[in-house]
Amino acid sequence: MERTQTTIRIDESLIEDVDSEAEERDVSRSEYIRQILRERHDVEELREEVDTLRDRLESREERVSELEAQLARRSNIEDKIGTLVKRQESNNAPFFVKWYRWFRE
Repeated sequence: MERTQTTIRIDESLIEDVDSEAEERDVSRSEYIRQILRERHDVEELREEVDTLRDRLESREERVSELEAQLARRSNIEDKIGTLVKRQESNNAPFFVKWYRWFRE
């Protein structure tokens, strides 16, 4: 692949960052910049995927909140049913049991 030399002006701080990152990867500054340019499309695809995953996460969190609210309502209803069952059982109790409960209260 033929290469064409290109000159660009970059802030000194950005060049220092590029040099230190290139050194971490054990490549030259030029090679590191070529890698960045080759991978720029991958970055955009990954950003889109992250956005999609964030949207899915938000919808799942909303669904979890809905299910928690349903569970709380169901638990409340079950408590009320339990209370009604206890009242019903106490009304069907034998006379002496009813009398004892009345006497105790």
